[in-house]
Amino acid sequence: MPTKGKNGNRKRSIKKNFAFQASYQVLLILVPLITTPYLSRTLGASGVGVFSYTQAITHYFFMFAILGMSTYGVREIAAAGEDRMMRSRTFWSAYLAQLCAGIIVSIAYCMYMTLMQPAGGFRVALVWSMWILAALLDVSWLLFGVEEFKIPTIRSMATKIASVIIIFVFVRSPEDLWIYCAAIAGSLLANQVLIWPFVRRYVDWVRVHWLDVRRHFKPNLLLFVPVVAISLYTSMDKILLGSIAGMEQAGYFEYSEKLSKVPLAAITAMGTVMLPRMTAELSHGQHKQALELLENSIWVMLAMAFAFAFGIAAISPEFALVFLGDEFAECDVLMAVLAIVIPLISVTNVVGRQYLIPTKRDKLYTASVCVGAAINVIVNLILIPQFGALGASVATVASELGVLMTQAWFVRKELPFARYAKGAIPFVAIGLIMAICVRVIAHWLNGMWNPSPLGLFIEITVGAVVFVALSIVWCVFSNNSQFKTIINQ
Repeated sequence: MPTKGKNGNRKRSIKKNFAFQASYQVLLILVPLITTPYLSRTLGASGVGVFSYTQAITHYFFMFAILGMSTYGVREIAAAGEDRMMRSRTFWSAYLAQLCAGIIVSIAYCMYMTLMQPAGGFRVALVWSMWILAALLDVSWLLFGVEEFKIPTIRSMATKIASVIIIFVFVRSPEDLWIYCAAIAGSLLANQVLIWPFVRRYVDWVRVHWLDVRRHFKPNLLLFVPVVAISLYTSMDKILLGSIAGMEQAGYFEYSEKLSKVPLAAITAMGTVMLPRMTAELSHGQHKQALELLENSIWVMLAMAFAFAFGIAAISPEFALVFLGDEFAECDVLMAVLAIVIPLISVTNVVGRQYLIPTKRDKLYTASVCVGAAINVIVNLILIPQFGALGASVATVASELGVLMTQAWFVRKELPFARYAKGAIPFVAIGLIMAICVRVIAHWLNGMWNPSPLGLFIEITVGAVVFVALSIVWCVFSNNSQFKTIINQ
């Protein structure tokens, strides 16, 4: 049950909120594992490349429509606490600001569809317009701001499952690419439509003045800058690959990045849950409690991150062949390289989204991701012409490392990074042992038969058992304080 803190706000259980988010993120993990083998063979590398290229372009329109509301909106709603009138006024004024930007972007997207002859044709571009409409209706930040994760999780799971069914039933050949795009864009639009009936549960309709609306533009735009910067090393690399190295290289990178970053879903879940709680704690002067939450968060996230990073690197040779087919065989190296970003993003998620943003140091957060964006673009332009998807993978790792180093420098006197690193070292050792065990098993299995789903399942099972068992043994015998705190909460 929710409890009341000293500030009078209802505090929903972090464990329960994380469970809701994690359940959806697990679904996000399972969906690519289920659909990727089918789509890679049905659409081919070129079709996957067109999907990646057109999705990346549409994503930029979506970003300009939503601006920084996914972060700014959550923070503003959380800061309003249990004051319903203040929350209502904040919501409607912020949403009208979002709507103004969204309408302008919608007009620009219509011009893009009709004048620019986008890759994939007018039909694919028209299908992706549902994503832009979803941006106009997006108010998920309201529910996240009040720490309500059950409602958005259930509706997201329902629409995601529906999209998977559509893919398997209707996507039968490369000519059905537009149906695949429709399944993805349509589920995003349905998410936002289904959330509106719950809005009145948390806010009332109040009349707001233009001054109330206008005040949201500047801080929202400040948090939009890092969104654009981050997109340069999450979307622009695909556009550069498609333009410079061809759609096949874009297709290789698309699936390598998607599969190697699947575990980041759990990291994202933790960051989404912690942002409103950290904002609430810091807004009411609970600095000590906030730092304790931060340390526990980074310990859990790094433990998961090293498990996933070493695990993906260990199984990538067999995984690429089994799940993607011979056409995507070179993805094994790409996946191993991209797995490096998992622990890097884990730390930047904590420092950036769980510390800098709740403390309203948006400029420092923006500066850090701008450094990463600059590194990414420069390294991409240098490496993609010669190395294609591998060059883009190296650029992604370099950019995330740049973000981490910049953020660590900004808060070096506030957060005990040496203690964080010391706590993570055992998981690096355990991850290395796990990877060695997996490769030994893989070598033995490959000596008996070719890479197969059964062999891959055995590798994953061995890796999971080894990592979990060794981690528990170490935590118990070292009397680890974070482990005891999390278990007892």
